[in-house]
Amino acid sequence: MKKLVLIVILALLSTPVFAQYNIKKMMEEGHRSLDMGYYVVALQIFQRVLGLRPDKYDAWYLSGLSKYHLEDYAGAESDCSHAIELNPFVVDIYETRAMSRLRTEKYDSAIADFTHAIEVNPDNSSYWFNRAYCYAQEHAFSIALQQLDYIQKRWPKLEEARNLRQTILATQRLRRREEGK
Repeated sequence: MKKLVLIVILALLSTPVFAQYNIKKMMEEGHRSLDMGYYVVALQIFQRVLGLRPDKYDAWYLSGLSKYHLEDYAGAESDCSHAIELNPFVVDIYETRAMSRLRTEKYDSAIADFTHAIEVNPDNSSYWFNRAYCYAQEHAFSIALQQLDYIQKRWPKLEEARNLRQTILATQRLRRREEGK
């Protein structure tokens, strides 16, 4: 009888370790699928992981990243928000959520996420440019131009910044002409 109880206890103790191992393997497979561009497969894997472990911020983030690549921007934003609730210290999550918000024209929310990302990693020119783009979309042209001036000083070869600056200036000239008529 004691042997049977001992075997049952050992079996119960080893089950969580095996489950952890399976989740780790599932996460690795999901990463591989995501890296290879199999976004639907990756999403299915990460959703399965979340069914077992809804506390895994990285599964929420990678599910959101998969949805972003599948152009489900609202779903990506939602999943990234869950990931941020669980771990607010990973800048990549803010970037994915910001890009999802940008795609759904929630520019003010995207600005907040890009600002947070810049606070964590001020050397990323993409964060700066995308924030300036969002300001331009919000018609906050003076702020966008200030951002673009900074970007052009810091990253003078960034062609997108030069182009956006020219677009904003042309838009402002056109508006002044229309107001003068």
